Amino acid sequence: MRTNNTDTFAQSHELQEKGREQLFGKKKLILGVSRTGAKFTPKNHKDTGDRVFDAINSGDLIDVERERIKAELKALKSLDVKYIHEHARNPVTHEQSADTSLYQSFSKLARSVDPSAMLSFGASRNGTEISAVIKDGGELARTRHAGLSIADGGAEFVTSQAAIELQIVTDLERQGFVQIDHASGDWKLLRDFKEYVPSGSIEGAKLEVHSTTGGGNYGASSASVQMDTLHWSIARRRELGLPFEVEWVQHGRSSLLTWFLIHGLEDGLGSVGRLNITILFGFSPRLPFPKRYADFKRVVDAARSVSLARNGQDRVRLKVSVSVGAAVLPQHALEQVCTMDVGPMKGQLLQPVDRLTGYAAMPDSGVDILRVGMEDTPYMVDRARNVVPTTNSQLAERARGFLETCGANVVTNERVLKNFSRI
Repeated sequence: MRTNNTDTFAQSHELQEKGREQLFGKKKLILGVSRTGAKFTPKNHKDTGDRVFDAINSGDLIDVERERIKAELKALKSLDVKYIHEHARNPVTHEQSADTSLYQSFSKLARSVDPSAMLSFGASRNGTEISAVIKDGGELARTRHAGLSIADGGAEFVTSQAAIELQIVTDLERQGFVQIDHASGDWKLLRDFKEYVPSGSIEGAKLEVHSTTGGGNYGASSASVQMDTLHWSIARRRELGLPFEVEWVQHGRSSLLTWFLIHGLEDGLGSVGRLNITILFGFSPRLPFPKRYADFKRVVDAARSVSLARNGQDRVRLKVSVSVGAAVLPQHALEQVCTMDVGPMKGQLLQPVDRLTGYAAMPDSGVDILRVGMEDTPYMVDRARNVVPTTNSQLAERARGFLETCGANVVTNERVLKNFSRI
């Protein structure tokens, strides 16, 4: 079985909250916002007749007009948001776009508002306009912005492994290279990865995800195409001297693919030197939103240990950081209102994004970036247990206040932020 570094949590599990702080020190976190996203768009949502849920799921409340974006960025700056994750959106249709000029325009606008903020770009495949671009220009058309330098309107981070790339793992499973225990996220290597030849068979991406009607449609592709795309992205980030970023949307398959890209791929992620892993709890049944801190910590520890070889001792020279987000659909929100089991808010009923904030704020959490925003939870749950629309600024303001309540500090030091994104 793959080794996960969970001893840290096991050893500290019985410590009282005061003991945690004495052992690990006061938690410091970068506050991040996922501003737009891929699944909450007009064409990805099928109207239900519920005015509130339709407004949330269609992305109507996400700002796409330049002056409104600028005003939002100023508000986020005032709240000390220093990591902004962006999926470009067509300002006319409000759909996700692969237009490189939109990414460049956003980058320059964001840096004019707050030069110290770090940017992250998405590269998802689920969207009608993305599908059209791929049909005309090939798979690389959706990831071209991974090859942009900072000076040319690029981002410190570009998410190049998320959902569609898991076709590589399902291919590995089909060819008998690995066996995955999807309940625990652990896996066994059955054959040497050096023997692996990705399949060129074009198939519909069948991924179990919690999404909008069209948000779970990743189209048809092949393991070979996705491998070539990842190779290209890794090479571009290495040439630019910029970090790589991945999103975990299933525990077992996502962690295995990241491990494979580090240890099983020649000139893989180990050659880049810097990796940020964003764990999207609740994105799929195979990465459920945790009801206990122990379950949250187990996945974070797995992410922090990906640079370890299978013997649990040798380690690739790779600086790894971890971001966490609450990817809980509004229709699932009330199911995830649960009693907090650790920290200053222990015993209180909390909505999912608040519990995630509390977990990230624990001194031993292993988290570097707390990510909130309209991509992940474009709503709040009020005191009457109603799901209500919100904005990125409101989510960031609530998260910031909650972090302070939980005793964590928000990182604002420009030197620390610059070092964070450095190879």
